[in-house]
Amino acid sequence: MTPCRLIVDPPLEGAWNMAVDEALLEDAAERGTATLRFYQWAEPTLSLGYFQSYDERRTHAASRAAAVVRRSSGGGALMHDRELTYSLSVPAPHPLARQSAQLYRVVHKTLIAALAQWRLAAAMYGDVPPACLAPPSDEARTGANQPGAAEPFLCFDRRAEADVILTKSQSSSPAAKICGSAQRRRRGAVLQHGGVLLGRSAAAPELPGLEEAGAARIEPAELVRRWTPKLAGALQLTLLPQALPAELMESAQQLHRIKYGAQSWTLRR
Repeated sequence: MTPCRLIVDPPLEGAWNMAVDEALLEDAAERGTATLRFYQWAEPTLSLGYFQSYDERRTHAASRAAAVVRRSSGGGALMHDRELTYSLSVPAPHPLARQSAQLYRVVHKTLIAALAQWRLAAAMYGDVPPACLAPPSDEARTGANQPGAAEPFLCFDRRAEADVILTKSQSSSPAAKICGSAQRRRRGAVLQHGGVLLGRSAAAPELPGLEEAGAARIEPAELVRRWTPKLAGALQLTLLPQALPAELMESAQQLHRIKYGAQSWTLRR
């Protein structure tokens, strides 16, 4: 079993959330410490993937008024609003640290198991028969035609093999993506973070969440409670609840000041 700190944060500012995730990745690389963190966002915030052009955000009208931050991980833009976000930082010695695809699958399988407790049927995209998949949104259909965008702008309009897709809902609405994740590596350690769409955001109205699928409203704290033991078991983690240590708080403050809170980082592409 791998000792792992468990951090559950209240809603926080976007640049701070990204700074903390990077500080935890650096801690995993430097000190070999694993961390499972759950958090939310103080205001609707668009996070751009590391390689996305800032100008692409202008192609998505609904989110233009939202705060924006750039992630250190790749992939499409995420509209963080009515969601629960998780991050997992594991050091190089962990059995899954060098198995990118398997780490996605293991984490997402535990989410699928947790959602089953609300009678929500979900699966990974690569395991879903085509007939069960939702038709693409207008954003997905037109995204490839936007200047400089080879794929849809929003992550939740893209599909990867391990993405979590609802396959059946109480309202009989078509299947939709409700969780996607991305990774960043540093000296053998890996940070994996992703969001679970709990409900539709006014800043991304084309994306339904779990509430629109017909589930009773799922509170973030309740999802954390039901998901955490499944994650710990599948990843062989011994969870140690705690707050962010003082030395990592200092690291995050520095990253916030010189990187994630700086326009030079957000506008770098």
